Amino acid sequence: MNEQAHTTAPPLTRSSPELVNKLEWVMFFRVVLITLLFGSALALNVGGADPVVNPLRRDFIRLIVGTYLLTIVYALALRRLSRGVVQFAYAQLLVDLVLSAAVVSLTGGSESLFLFMYPLSVLNASFLLFRRGATYLSAVATALVVLQVAREATGWGMAEGPASDAELRDILLSGLANISAVFLVGLLAGYLSEQLRDTGQRLRYASEDLAALRALNEHIITSIRSGLISYTLDHRIIFMNPAAEEITGRDTASALYGDVTRLFPELATLTLPKDRRRLEVSYAHPDGQHRLLGLSASPLRDNHQVVKGWIVIFQDLTPIKEMQAAVQRSEKLAAIGQMAAGIAHEIRNPLAGMSSSIQLLERGEALSPMSQRLLGIVSREADRLNALLTDFLRYARPGPRANDTLALETLVQEVVAVFAAQHGARIEVVTRLGEGLSLQADAYQLRQVLWNLLNNAAEAMPDGGRVDIIARLLPADDSAPERIGLQVVDRGAGMPPEMLNKVFDPFFTTKPSGTGLGLALVQRIVEDHGGTLRVESEPGRGSTFIVLLPVKGRPGEPSAPPAALEARL
Repeated sequence: MNEQAHTTAPPLTRSSPELVNKLEWVMFFRVVLITLLFGSALALNVGGADPVVNPLRRDFIRLIVGTYLLTIVYALALRRLSRGVVQFAYAQLLVDLVLSAAVVSLTGGSESLFLFMYPLSVLNASFLLFRRGATYLSAVATALVVLQVAREATGWGMAEGPASDAELRDILLSGLANISAVFLVGLLAGYLSEQLRDTGQRLRYASEDLAALRALNEHIITSIRSGLISYTLDHRIIFMNPAAEEITGRDTASALYGDVTRLFPELATLTLPKDRRRLEVSYAHPDGQHRLLGLSASPLRDNHQVVKGWIVIFQDLTPIKEMQAAVQRSEKLAAIGQMAAGIAHEIRNPLAGMSSSIQLLERGEALSPMSQRLLGIVSREADRLNALLTDFLRYARPGPRANDTLALETLVQEVVAVFAAQHGARIEVVTRLGEGLSLQADAYQLRQVLWNLLNNAAEAMPDGGRVDIIARLLPADDSAPERIGLQVVDRGAGMPPEMLNKVFDPFFTTKPSGTGLGLALVQRIVEDHGGTLRVESEPGRGSTFIVLLPVKGRPGEPSAPPAALEARL
């Protein structure tokens, strides 16, 4: 900011609120002063108690009443005044000087006890109008003093006539002393008022700069996308920025002055000032999700470098970790794709020969029951090996994908009907689908996604149970286009948190007869359609697989993992 603007006070304007406020105080001070001075004179019976015999007492009463009336007129005029406030202030000060001159003239002239009212008026001028006002009023007050001295010296308008030579000397000395007092008061008051105004302006500008700097710091802290929490040495939270509220899912009002170790227990061991840690912690979000946060803690020091607490800056690393996992899966897929052709050639050809040979042997009539049983085992294992190889090739090298317009309700009902025919009454499937849902996708691959998810739910409930299929339209927002959210909810044993990160990995399975490619294939198909797949699960509460697919069928950027579309029943 320009330094000149900080040191030069702005001129008074015609409607300065500051000047109006000062005028109100001056009017109040005038009333109080006149009341005390003249009221005290009346109370002490200066000049006698009878106003008829004592004209001075009568004049005091008139001055008191006139001051009250004049102050009322001033106040009414000031309320209606929209411009010319400076001129109004000068008018008031000149009237005050004239009244002071009248009082001095009535109370003895150069010997009056009220000569101090001249410097007092100059002080008021410096208070209202600073150095310029004090200078002008000093000149006017000097002229009035000179006029009073000349009047007494010449006897003009005075009943006692001109002063004698001895009195004239005293009158001149008194006038000179009063003129000196007026000018000294004017110079000193003007200088001090200017210094006070400049100091006030510098303080005002400094306060504005400090407020602007504080606002800038607050904007910086509130605008950064990393969470920031500061807490005291006894682990009491004293600040949270909006990003910290968003990441932790807790608002400042509920978290302020709470124990930070309730949010991040790992910070309990952070005690020494030299400790500067970078931690990766698992955080249980209030929405039930477990997120991986990266924390960086540093000591919070005051101006004397004394540690008063800690500052923790953290970020949600969950999307980054998921991206890393996706990259790792892509790398695995690339390696698998290179080996897929060789595996198909090396395994399927011998497998076809083995199957043909087994079929020929089974037709023989000289086989013993034991040989027939063993050949049956070999045939079943060959079929199982062929199915594994088929899934493997489908996962590693998916075929071209169609982009047809599908009615989701029709497709779901078809898959549910086949599933119900296979599993009977052991598994109850309940569908809750939004009306008129349609999307552009490959019908065969989408049936395969739903079939694998239903089979996975059935395998999670070996004793039977209920599976819910829920679907609804999710409107477009800034992060994603219009999507259809589909979730399959089972009521099986659920999965621990450490298993959730591996459930979509190829060949990972917890089932004795599983290949570990079913869910991996589902994720591959969903991602090929530009969608996302995630799972929510807790031990004892079952699992929810959530599929988000774009309505238009165009691949889009994967968004942050959403929460379940509806609460698990």
